[in-house]
Amino acid sequence: MNLLLLPSCLDSNEVGEVEYSADAQIYTFTISSKADTNNILNSTVFTIDQVNGKIFNKELLPYQFNVDSVTINLRGSSAYSSLNNVKLSFSGSDDVVWSQSDSVGINTLYRITTTAPDGETTKRYDFQLNVHDKDPYILSWENISHGYITPTISDQKTISYNNRFITYFISNGAISAVSSSSNDGANWTTANISGLPPNVLLSSLSVSEDALYILDETNRVFNSIDGFTWFLTITEFPIIANYGILPSDINGKSLVIIDDNSTYKFAQTDDFTSFSIMQMGSNTSISEFPLKDFSSISINSSTSYTIKYLIIAGGLKADNTPNNDIWIIQENNGKISNLKSKKTGVASLSESTLFYYDNNIYLLINSMGINNLLFSDNFGLEWKPTGINQSLPTEMDFRKKTSVITDDNNNIWIFGGVSETQTQLDDVWRGKLNKFAQD
Repeated sequence: MNLLLLPSCLDSNEVGEVEYSADAQIYTFTISSKADTNNILNSTVFTIDQVNGKIFNKELLPYQFNVDSVTINLRGSSAYSSLNNVKLSFSGSDDVVWSQSDSVGINTLYRITTTAPDGETTKRYDFQLNVHDKDPYILSWENISHGYITPTISDQKTISYNNRFITYFISNGAISAVSSSSNDGANWTTANISGLPPNVLLSSLSVSEDALYILDETNRVFNSIDGFTWFLTITEFPIIANYGILPSDINGKSLVIIDDNSTYKFAQTDDFTSFSIMQMGSNTSISEFPLKDFSSISINSSTSYTIKYLIIAGGLKADNTPNNDIWIIQENNGKISNLKSKKTGVASLSESTLFYYDNNIYLLINSMGINNLLFSDNFGLEWKPTGINQSLPTEMDFRKKTSVITDDNNNIWIFGGVSETQTQLDDVWRGKLNKFAQD
């Protein structure tokens, strides 16, 4: 044991003994490099796992990031109680004693061994510098299932509800369904559906927090709390369209278009039993909005108080002409506020599909027998193509009117759709950005 002998101020004949710390732990660890011109390393946070003896960066460094040598900065429990000795171990070379002014080869460093100020206690840390080994912004896809709907079908839609995927389809004029665990998608079982008439509009199927709603061709509403047993909802007005939940400051409600004595109006409702009619806050005519076969998504940003709205794309208007606009709808002082997005080079939004992924909004479009993805990184205000990195797999058949679902595990699920020859597809694809696959 190392002792420090100090003369006493009270009595020159007495000597005080100071015991050096036996704490060999590293408490702060950073690295830097002159070659790191973008200062990536300066902002990299390293986790020091004292229990398991590991030092590593949880957030991976960018793909193809590389520097040959770095300066290591580390410290023990106190600046006044420095570690006695720090040894660095490298693959394929001898150990060296660390000096803060030295540059070391970070790519071969695998272990750091410290000695406490007492000169005896040691602690070993395994070191790992984590770098993306694939381009993190490439979408990787796999085919999960094919032919999972046995009969010949004429329409379909898949949702995620109560931790299950449910694919509703129409076959021989009747409504049926199959179901799978929402983390599977490969194994499906027949689901018994009751209470739905054959004239329901599957494209109108919407999911709220605790119930499902669907319209039929006569503007009636049916509801279900389990997805399988359905009931007719007695409504005050015929329901022409249901756009889904319109977020608000207090509590979001479903935004619908009702028929009030042959006049179409916007209204909000909790459960389709009572309605609050809403006035337009602009000169936009309600006839400009799609009433069927549209895609919609609710946006409720956790980082911005003002970003609470619905986005609607594609579909058909009341006169059966296509809607080729992307609408942003927001509640503003009890009125409907609307805005058209800016989109680049899009010929048609017919039977397109919106989805939210990695803090961006995506739109799966189809044109001239080709599928493409658009994305918006400013909550739907502007749109641009994703580029080749974030494209659909070449093996995937062209499709429109498909169901797209994203989950908490950062997966994108694509279910079926309509082929170029107008036949129903019954396959399942799963995609994920590489940056999430390496977590």
